Amino acid sequence: MFKRRFRRVAAASGASSPAEKRRRNRVILKSVLIGAATIDAALGLLLLYMVFLHLPYFNLQHVEVTGNRRLSRDEVIEASELERGINLLTVNLPNIAQKLKRHPWIRSASVYRQFPGRVMIEIEERTPRAILAAEKLYYVDEHADPFTRLLPGDAMNYPLFTGIDAEQLQSGSAEVRELLRMGLTLLDLLERRSESINPHTVAEIRMSPHEGLIMVTASNQEVVMGTTNFELKMDRYERLKRFLTGRGEWNNARIIDLDFEDRALVRSGRSRIQG
Repeated sequence: MFKRRFRRVAAASGASSPAEKRRRNRVILKSVLIGAATIDAALGLLLLYMVFLHLPYFNLQHVEVTGNRRLSRDEVIEASELERGINLLTVNLPNIAQKLKRHPWIRSASVYRQFPGRVMIEIEERTPRAILAAEKLYYVDEHADPFTRLLPGDAMNYPLFTGIDAEQLQSGSAEVRELLRMGLTLLDLLERRSESINPHTVAEIRMSPHEGLIMVTASNQEVVMGTTNFELKMDRYERLKRFLTGRGEWNNARIIDLDFEDRALVRSGRSRIQG
């Protein structure tokens, strides 16, 4: 009986072996076909990409620049390092934008593709608000950043900030940044009021970590503003000017210290006046 059972098991095993082999062969054949199809598809896509790379439709023919005021179109394109005729499919747009933002006059940049053959560049330029004299001359933008040195022929008709030396500027300290920010705040106030003193009548704004801001007018009058309450101090300056003008002493006022809570100290060539 044992022998008969063994023969039945052996027979069953032998009977299933060819079927199992056929199933394995089908799986292997299917895998080979899928692999071949995948390779063919990849090669086809690669071939298609290579064809696209050489089609004139995708070559850069024109660059459009918007947002530039000081910089010329050619200067912006030069900063982008785009080359005429380059295939637009190979252009790394974020990389181009980063190159543009390395230019001192460009605050932000966006770059777009537009088929056929066009790249659009949108930039935001920095706006000079003042000139900082720190051994060399630097433009200061609306965010209180000294962003570039002045070159021969650059416009000089901006308020002048002094009192910060080259070493302090290079340190990039928060104290220096705060002084520059206060200087811009004072300029904004002067532009809004422009009653008896405005940015055009201020020869310079001297900056000191100890005294704060000191305005020097075109007539060489020094007005100590300190670091806070600029609007209140300008009100006091206006009242003081009317008072001293009425007494005929305004032109003698050489130093006006407004950095007090409720009064002003005036020094002239002859005496000290406290009001």
